[in-house]
Amino acid sequence: MLTYHDLGVRPFINGSGTITTLGGSIMPPEVLEAMRQAAGGYVDLNELHIRAGEKLSQMIGVEAAFISCGAASGMQLSAAACLTGTDKDKIARLPSTAGLKNEFIIGKVDPHFYVHQGIEMVGGKLVWVGTTERVTTQDIVGGISPRTAAVVHFLGRQTKEQLREVLRETRKAGVPTIVDAAAQLPPRSNLTEIVEMGADLVAFSGGKGIRGPQCTGLVVGRKEKVEAARLNSSPWSAIGRGMKVGKEEIVGLVAAVELFLAKDEAEELREWDRMASLIVESMSGLMGIKASVKNKGQEAAPDIAPRAYIDLDGSYKKNKYQVIEELKSGDPPIAVRESRAGILVDPMTLKDGEEKIVARRLREVLS
Repeated sequence: MLTYHDLGVRPFINGSGTITTLGGSIMPPEVLEAMRQAAGGYVDLNELHIRAGEKLSQMIGVEAAFISCGAASGMQLSAAACLTGTDKDKIARLPSTAGLKNEFIIGKVDPHFYVHQGIEMVGGKLVWVGTTERVTTQDIVGGISPRTAAVVHFLGRQTKEQLREVLRETRKAGVPTIVDAAAQLPPRSNLTEIVEMGADLVAFSGGKGIRGPQCTGLVVGRKEKVEAARLNSSPWSAIGRGMKVGKEEIVGLVAAVELFLAKDEAEELREWDRMASLIVESMSGLMGIKASVKNKGQEAAPDIAPRAYIDLDGSYKKNKYQVIEELKSGDPPIAVRESRAGILVDPMTLKDGEEKIVARRLREVLS
């Protein structure tokens, strides 16, 4: 059996979180088995997409759901949906949007340039509002014009409280709202609450908190808008043809969502808190080090997940980049994330027992 080592790639302990460039998350055995079963037969991919969407919408409790090839793809297809609706002539014309409403209001606080590029690739024109530090509801509303196809809300740097304000205004203006909630699971309530608030389309990653295939995303929302996203995607001859999701990944994500919804969220958070607390406690007595567990007001999403923050004050002999590199190059190699004042360790991606290894190695590096 081929392994990472056969390819000359060295696996590591992931204390950095569900980062795409680090492999997302690890799928449960049940998801892998569902994918293995799906790989053994042929199906009509369009029918599978439709049936999987119906199953997901029933399980989650939303009008409609669609599986994209990642959250960024979900955002791109959501933009296409707002440009074309289910009109097949308009779908065939993209990225040409002559005569269509094609402006997307987006806050400068959103750093995900690949999402911005994706919107432009399907024919959207970005209308930037606010600053890189802050965007107000007034900024967003002030950008709306007769040419507006949708408002884009990045849940993270932009809050859920602001989204409620924005949705009140976009509904008055008859303008759709797309929400980028890629890393905002848990809480599981986000799967339904954001749509219930009035968002038309919400994109989540399938390979982060849900622990499905990394090359999947989940788009939920209004039935007509979700259907329009599907018609703009693979395997249709549309602008999203290259955003293919295989039969294995479709089935795998459905299985992952079923497991995700069945899991006890409170128990999951308690376990992450235990892991983070053990790491924090291992820093006791180290000079120039301040360690704490945070589960709100964080630098990483989702804000609800407890993480260990290791802050280095000005008197400490190493900087955070040296610490990160020593952990990465050690044995075993460990990936942690940079924070403003030092580093953070995210237990969401730690396997059972790895928190002890991280704690030991951190103390060795920081002592």
